[in-house]
Amino acid sequence: MAQIPEKSQELLNLAIENLQGLLTDRTVSPEPPKELATVNGFPQLHATLLEVRTAIMGFASGDLGCQITKKGFLPGSIKALQASLNHLTWQTKMIASGDFTQRVDFMGDFSESFNSMVTLLDESMRKLELIAHTDPLTGSNNRGYFMQLLAAELERAKRYGHLFTVLMLDLDHFKRVNDSRGHAAGDEALRYLCRVLQTSGLRKTDFFGRIGGEEFALVFPETGIEGAAEAAEKVRDNLKETAVIHEGQEFFITASIGISEWRFDDTQETLLTRADQAMYRAKETGRDRVCLSR
Repeated sequence: MAQIPEKSQELLNLAIENLQGLLTDRTVSPEPPKELATVNGFPQLHATLLEVRTAIMGFASGDLGCQITKKGFLPGSIKALQASLNHLTWQTKMIASGDFTQRVDFMGDFSESFNSMVTLLDESMRKLELIAHTDPLTGSNNRGYFMQLLAAELERAKRYGHLFTVLMLDLDHFKRVNDSRGHAAGDEALRYLCRVLQTSGLRKTDFFGRIGGEEFALVFPETGIEGAAEAAEKVRDNLKETAVIHEGQEFFITASIGISEWRFDDTQETLLTRADQAMYRAKETGRDRVCLSR
């Protein structure tokens, strides 16, 4: 085997030491040794590895903004990784803002884990939103969410002049149910009421919520007071025609209902107050009936 000239061996050793330094020494000089500055191709190799090293160290510390200007397979691969990480950073920001449609398809096994994480986050947020909007006993809208929906309907009515009506419904003699049959039977009566509301021909645009205790409110968009009265009578009839069943025992419940129609100067409070007053007239005049606001 031919011997490498001593001078060449010295330059080779120096080159190896310099390149090893780029991989292991945090304080390596950005310039190649002057002895190698004129060796064909070495300054370019030194500059390429230095740029790759700087980029990787930047990635490791969270800096994805370093410039990669060199050409070739290794710099190109690092640049592609940089672009992927920058896009991934943007996607995580979008997810943080509530966009759970983001998916990753460019990082192998990581993509599968990332996409599973986003799917679980989406499902968890939907569940949390549902919990925040739902009455835990009956599964209907809770008071807070119902009021949000009513505020949106009120704004829509004011903007476009569309008619809508509000119903206030209260179960009759509900305290007697709790006192004579127990609170579990009362809870079942409330759940039964919600099932009746859901199966009494409500449209997709209609909505209701539990306002408190045994009192519920319903909104019928694009419906005048006469149409709402017909719907209320159907609810009232359906409610008293079928028994509530609890622990094998049957009992019947009725409801008093008051209705108010939106007026242009109404607020949520005035609209609900008129419906509430009409509901109390229904109770005062015999219960199990529908009264219209004056």
